[in-house]
Amino acid sequence: MKTHSKRSVVIGVVVLSWLMSMPSAVIAAPIFDTTDYITGIEGRSYRFDTAAGAGAFKATLSDLSYGPLGFDFLGLSISTAERTLGAIDAPGTIYFSGIPDTNYYANVFWVGAGTFDTGLLGVQVEAVPLPPSLVFLLSGVVLIAVSRRQLAQAV
Repeated sequence: MKTHSKRSVVIGVVVLSWLMSMPSAVIAAPIFDTTDYITGIEGRSYRFDTAAGAGAFKATLSDLSYGPLGFDFLGLSISTAERTLGAIDAPGTIYFSGIPDTNYYANVFWVGAGTFDTGLLGVQVEAVPLPPSLVFLLSGVVLIAVSRRQLAQAV
């Protein structure tokens, strides 16, 4: 009986280590990242894909301007060729579900302000990581399943 529980603990530790080693399970994985110095009234589209696979993603728009630079308006929309998935009209974050092998577009629109009618913006798209508690829950479920299987084989 004790050898079965020791084996289960070892298997559980191995499974937990494997789950924690997966980059998308613990940390956010950037898919697209850009910083642009812009001027005037314009818009720009950036194409990216969710090569990381299906799942939840977030796009963050940042106003990185300082001093005499800035924006009167700064907006972001995330879209595919067929539809818009979300939009914001100020720096912030859009959450969306991604489908593998699909092209997405981060569309940025702005009106420059400040002394020079210019600004500095940043756009980052990243996978939303699994919460660590979910990783621990999944490893516990695997550990219980392995323990039950070993107990059934012992009987």
